[in-house]
Amino acid sequence: MTANGPVLLHIGYHKTGSRWLRALFFGDPSTGLGWVDKAGVDHPVRRLVSARPLEFDADQSRAEFEPLLQKIVEGGLSPVVSFERFSGNPFSGGYDSKEIADRLVQVFPGARVLVIVREQRSMIVSTYKQYVREGGALPPSKFIRPPTSRSMRVPWFDLRHFEYHRLLAYYRSLFGPESVLALTYEQFVADPRAFVAELASFAGRPLDDATLSSLPFDSKTNPGPPATAIAARRRLNGLGVRSDLNPAPPLASPVFWRLGKQIDRMSLAPRRIVVAEEKKLRQTVAKNVGDMYVESNRRTAELTGIDLGEYGWMV
Repeated sequence: MTANGPVLLHIGYHKTGSRWLRALFFGDPSTGLGWVDKAGVDHPVRRLVSARPLEFDADQSRAEFEPLLQKIVEGGLSPVVSFERFSGNPFSGGYDSKEIADRLVQVFPGARVLVIVREQRSMIVSTYKQYVREGGALPPSKFIRPPTSRSMRVPWFDLRHFEYHRLLAYYRSLFGPESVLALTYEQFVADPRAFVAELASFAGRPLDDATLSSLPFDSKTNPGPPATAIAARRRLNGLGVRSDLNPAPPLASPVFWRLGKQIDRMSLAPRRIVVAEEKKLRQTVAKNVGDMYVESNRRTAELTGIDLGEYGWMV
């Protein structure tokens, strides 16, 4: 709790407009909110995730955040700690999402928590595209259904990461149901004005009509490339882009990475091919997902009070 009300923790998920929220909403003083910028690899926000379990010190973390929060409060704003990695990384199945939740409640015990979720098939398509943009080389079917072993040596992508009711219920148990707000990405797309109005009220900073009207809802901060670019870049990654997602390509060179960035910006394929490639990717995802999220979505709807079927979710 700060002089301007509780801290708002925005925990993600990934691919739900987080960059827009930070750059154009949490970072806009007219909203009454102030974002704790996480620049730098050793920033306290990042250490909430990166500290090894046996090395994390909640008291030290609180002490590190105190001056950061105080600076925002002294400016008359309510602090926001926003990092979609708090919900877990989808490339590794969100394996540490519970560990991070436990850290957050120790460091910010009176916080309010914002969770933004997205219909799973759309989410997985967008997640796969981001995986390739980060250097991944697996085709969609193998990314969605990665290799498994009894020893569970390496955390891979896991479809269960998007059973949202599990993490929502856990945060509600930690912070209290009234302190957790879940919204959908589809609500933001359909009516961004109503979306941010509800968010702001939850954060204790309700917005007037003039401020709402001034927000740049039409701005796109992280547009995704077409499926044709993703298909080309995946093959390039397999050949020579070295990253933590693809550690041993046969011809590792920065040249391949730069070429991949250029492919993202080009749309040379005819529209019919772009549409066909996008359809193929979405069909692959739908086939692998089936109806596995129906029960989870029912529970998510109960927790959030949102009619998910209205937004195209599997119910």
